[in-house]
Parts: sequence; C-alpha cells; structure tokens
Amino acid sequence: MRKISLFAIIILLGAVAFPSASFGVMSSTNYTIFADSIDAGGVLSTSGTYSLEDTIGETPTGGSVTSSVYEVLAGYQAMDWSVLVLDVDTNTINLGTLSTSAVTTSSATLSVTVDASSGYVLSVGSVSGTSLTAVADGAVSAGTEEYGIAVSGIDAAFADDQAITAGLNVSSSSTLVTYAETVVTFKAAISSASAAASLSQSITFSASTSI
Repeated sequence: MRKISLFAIIILLGAVAFPSASFGVMSSTNYTIFADSIDAGGVLSTSGTYSLEDTIGETPTGGSVTSSVYEVLAGYQAMDWSVLVLDVDTNTINLGTLSTSAVTTSSATLSVTVDASSGYVLSVGSVSGTSLTAVADGAVSAGTEEYGIAVSGIDAAFADDQAITAGLNVSSSSTLVTYAETVVTFKAAISSASAAASLSQSITFSASTSI
C-alpha cells in the first residue's frame, strides 16, 4: 500500500490598499497626522451611544483634485483610515494518509471585517512546497491524482474545485462587511499510480480593500 500524506500551513496577510495616488502623510517616530484641516473651530459632541465631531468655517468642502502622483480630498476628515481585519480558525491543514477510494478534505474558515465602502478582496498570496497534481477539470475525484480547493460563503468567488495558485481570488465584496466568512476546503485524491510521498505546502492568504 502506497502511503501518501499531505500537510498545509496557512499564513495570513492583511493589507489596506489605497488608490495608487500618493498621500502626504506627516509622521515622526511615534506619531502620524494622516490628514489636516484649516478651519475656525469645532467641537466634539457625545451621547451615550453616538459621537459627532464637527468643524466651523472650513472651505472648500467636498470633491477631489488629482494628478498622476497625488490626490487631495477636500472636506473635514475626508481621508479617514480604513480598518481591515482578517482572521482564520486554524493555521494548519492535515489531510493525513490519502486513499485511492475517496477524496480527503479538510477546511479552514477565514473571516474578513472591513469598513471601507469599496469592500475587500481575499486571495491566495503565495504558494510554496510540494503537492499532488493540481486539479484542472473543476472537480477533485476519487481514483485520480488531484489536489485543489473549494470555497463557500456569501462572497465566494467560484463554485467548483480550483488549483491553488498565487493570485487566485477566493472571495470578494463591493461593500463594507463585518465578519464575512469564507470556508476554504482543501481536497486531495490519489490514483493507483501515485508515488508514495510525504508532501507539505505553505500557503499565504491575503486580504486587501477594493479600489
């Protein structure tokens, strides 16, 4: 009996992707002023649930001015930071010893929270290590040497089985989300001709705000 095992390590990478234009951020070793405003005054008003920070006498407001390198957004707090959080319920996937009679599966749940109105994109950032033959027909099948992933969730990017390649879009949304879950299911199968081996991969998943 040929013994073939497959083990994968999941690495997460989160990034807030701003438009390609540059922003004039003022910073020192300990502090950052990412935007400023010229006005005549203002006040922070609060209640038990809400807070409102306003300004007086600011001109101009609204709109933007751009060039090939820079972008100026007019208006108080027009350049608020975006928040992006990427979580995973496990960072290891162990498919164990594979069989010619069945497809072996194991899953990880990735969740994304982003307050950017443009949404997010979750994708495979990089892949290294060794694996079985990548699935090419849309389905990992018992008795055939194939390896890939399936994804599920409201933002899932595809419905079939796909090869794990750098840049593969896993899920995305065009609006802000809170704990949007995508289940990534790793699938592997072998044939009677598959050579005995112990295989492992390191896979990075990357999330960024949509532009």
